[in-house]
Amino acid sequence: MEFDQVVWLLDQRFDFLLPWFEKEYNISCKDILFVGSYHGNTRKGLRKVTVGNLLDGHVSYLEPEDINKLYAGEITTDKKTLLVPFSGAYLPSAENVISFIATGNIAIDINNKWWQYKFFCRIGVKTPKTWRAENHSQLLNLIRTLFGRYESLIIKKAELAGGFKMKMVSSVEDVIEYYKMLEEDLLNSEFLVSEYIPHEQSFSGMGIIDRGGNVIWCGATEQVLYNGLAYEGLIWPPYIGDEGLRDIKNITLKVGKRMSEQGYFGYFNVDFIQGTDEMYVVEINARFCFSTLFYACCCGKKFWKAVQGKEIIERRLDGRLILGKIKAQEGKSYSELTDKSNILEWFNSGISGFQTYFVGADEPEYYDYGSFIGLFGEFLPKNTNRNDALRLFWDRCLQQYR
Repeated sequence: MEFDQVVWLLDQRFDFLLPWFEKEYNISCKDILFVGSYHGNTRKGLRKVTVGNLLDGHVSYLEPEDINKLYAGEITTDKKTLLVPFSGAYLPSAENVISFIATGNIAIDINNKWWQYKFFCRIGVKTPKTWRAENHSQLLNLIRTLFGRYESLIIKKAELAGGFKMKMVSSVEDVIEYYKMLEEDLLNSEFLVSEYIPHEQSFSGMGIIDRGGNVIWCGATEQVLYNGLAYEGLIWPPYIGDEGLRDIKNITLKVGKRMSEQGYFGYFNVDFIQGTDEMYVVEINARFCFSTLFYACCCGKKFWKAVQGKEIIERRLDGRLILGKIKAQEGKSYSELTDKSNILEWFNSGISGFQTYFVGADEPEYYDYGSFIGLFGEFLPKNTNRNDALRLFWDRCLQQYR
């Protein structure tokens, strides 16, 4: 199929996919409209649109839905358009707009955490008990009631992903502290409160739903979390027994099948925590995300076919991979960064070794604290115990940050 325009709504973490994307779809660089998100523009020869309300050279963290809202106007429905987005939320659904991921209200609903909670209850999968508050005043009253039954609770925003704007609270004072970290316009938006399930391990089951509704299993990773909430990286293969892995696979496929009945297609992953008694489903990420990067490297140059459900390559590995995010320090220039890895070769050949990969290299930019500016990865012997793997993971995080 030929397109009049391609709108690329992926940030620079996905730079290494571009050569294979162009080859797979016979699309020239000049026909791709690149939308700047977190880290400016490194692509040469691409038509560029950047955020207009940011200071020159300064980059702010944007959620996928924020990016879509900013740039939906660039997607004109009178042209044959191919969308390559993080998520399809707030993007137009039209006959001549083709996307790798379902767009419009389907994507908005499925990425909403309150919708997910009701969905999990309806299809009968175990999930932490959750309540909804319409604003911060209602939240405070709800919290006071719940602390009579629960020692710790999780507050989160329904429309945001991952650990962003999440906090574990054990007192009313913690909730008041949480308010202070929010912008004024978020105080009177919707909040969710969930019971905290004590756990030491978190996992992600990955899948693809094709346009015919078929659900394809892609594998599972163990998630590395900071303070039990913020997602910082992964370990693959995960430290889990065969029975636990089967549970993750079966639940992921069940969730995917029911998502397909809602009209969703595209990449997704289901997050789990291992409680003391059983596995709990926490959330769905119906979008491209960090585990998509991992899966792209597993599939190599066949990723674009795999992401449409056309072809799956299962990888076996003698070692164990740790893969993590490199974070920026606020106000620090990263103009001297260079690519220190062979990530293109890694992507081309499937799994091979690399140590560090930076994005946004050679640009005199300044980043907000927490901006995601690159990846580090390292292969360990398969028999490395979990504590040693985690210790090495956090050592590498600190090395890159310094």
